[in-house]
Amino acid sequence: MSKLEHKFLYSRKSDKEYCYHVDNKKSGVFLKSADEKVVPIFSKGEVESAKDEYIMIFAPVKDRQDCILEVGNDIKIPLTK
Repeated sequence: MSKLEHKFLYSRKSDKEYCYHVDNKKSGVFLKSADEKVVPIFSKGEVESAKDEYIMIFAPVKDRQDCILEVGNDIKIPLTK
């Protein structure tokens, strides 16, 4: 598993009712829009993908002009100019 895959999966926790959701006590890979963290959808079953391929989906995004991808606590990547 790559470091990015590990970081992607690190922030999820299992729940019998909702499958996987975000554990806010852990760092991970998140999208931030309008200064709010957008909760990812972790389920592989909702998106067709290859074996060992993880697709992260965020929805809804309030402000597309102000999006930042956060990887862990140290990396922040602006997604708009």
